[in-house]
Amino acid sequence: LYIMLKKINKFTSEEIKNLFKKENSSFKVIVKRTIFFDIKVICLDVESFKAGVVISGKLFKKAVERNKIKRKIFSIIESYTKEHKKNMYILIFPKKDIVGLKFLDLKKELYNTLNNF
Repeated sequence: LYIMLKKINKFTSEEIKNLFKKENSSFKVIVKRTIFFDIKVICLDVESFKAGVVISGKLFKKAVERNKIKRKIFSIIESYTKEHKKNMYILIFPKKDIVGLKFLDLKKELYNTLNNF
């Protein structure tokens, strides 16, 4: 059973479209690429946190697979925010290799990547 991220801490699809556009340059977007996912992060001065997971239907054909991956990632992000109070916006783009990854390995990979910011 996964602990879900609160709805107020999740991006809506409209917010994702507007936030990460090129012309919106009032803040710096940091991009980090790993074997299993790409992450876009915006570090903020104000106390605010939001996260989103964008999964392509081309990579994962079945909605069951996409939803399972989203639940795992949101659960990891929820536990990460309880341990580390961070002021950032996170957007995660999983890659095809994430399917074979066990939950604890995914958690370790995501924690290591987020700690580098």
